[in-house]
Amino acid sequence: MKNIMIPVMALSFLSFFACDASVNRSRYVGDGEHSPGLTSVNGSIHVGAGCTMEGNCRTVNGRIEIGDNSRVEELDTVNGRIVIGANVEVDGDAGTVNGAIECGPGSKVRGRASTVNGRVELRDAVVSDEVSTVNGDVLLSGKSVVRGRIVIKGRHGHFSHGRVLEIRVQGGSIVEGGIDVRDPERKVKVYIDKDSKVNGEIRNAEVIKE
Repeated sequence: MKNIMIPVMALSFLSFFACDASVNRSRYVGDGEHSPGLTSVNGSIHVGAGCTMEGNCRTVNGRIEIGDNSRVEELDTVNGRIVIGANVEVDGDAGTVNGAIECGPGSKVRGRASTVNGRVELRDAVVSDEVSTVNGDVLLSGKSVVRGRIVIKGRHGHFSHGRVLEIRVQGGSIVEGGIDVRDPERKVKVYIDKDSKVNGEIRNAEVIKE
């Protein structure tokens, strides 16, 4: 069943999303351009600076890169990282399975930022919903804000291979909704510096004040 999931996802992307689609090549939008959205299967998606995307950016095997000062809709990949530049507005979720998520200064994700096997890094950025991962660290710096929770999903030993995950809240950053480690057997350390805070409950993690 797992072997047929990726082809099924790829076909669904091409069938149901009315945007500029490609199967086996990367897609590019130049600086300052408008686009109805981009979809690929085996290719990356690159959006330049100052762009407006009026549809989603989706791929299966490739990274998604968004240039500074752009406005985009949902960002979704399976095997690839998501890199969001400075002062970008994401009107939806940013999600990947195997890859990191990076948000630059002044950027806002008006949904969730989620990955399975990868870290999440916010640098003076805002996520309006939750930040979640299964097997990755989380770093908030430069007065970043997570308005929902930080959630560590997955069962102990199933994904982690015994690695201790780290959540760092630094540089005046705020987590408004708390931190939830779903499995109490999972080893997670939360580092909070003197200028930062977590307003909600911190569950199933070791808290270290710096």
